[in-house]
Amino acid sequence: MSKIKDVERSIEVIAGQVAAQQMVMETIIVEAMRMNAIGEAQIMALLTQGMDVFERNENMTKHETFGAIGTLRSVLDTIKRAEDAKLID
Repeated sequence: MSKIKDVERSIEVIAGQVAAQQMVMETIIVEAMRMNAIGEAQIMALLTQGMDVFERNENMTKHETFGAIGTLRSVLDTIKRAEDAKLID
């Protein structure tokens, strides 16, 4: 196998691990909201501030910023889906 294929497969494995970690993180956030351990206003402020920080961070590449903000938007989407499913208020 070529070195390029090895690197591509390694990147794919890491991408899969990150996707799974994100899913776990989103599940934990929704569960914390369901149990009233964290309020919706708190998590929304955190996510909004996080997006703003990533957008203004000059040390991040455009791809890093895109990925970071995409992750936070995914959390917002998960919260909306949990609300629509009546899992959280």
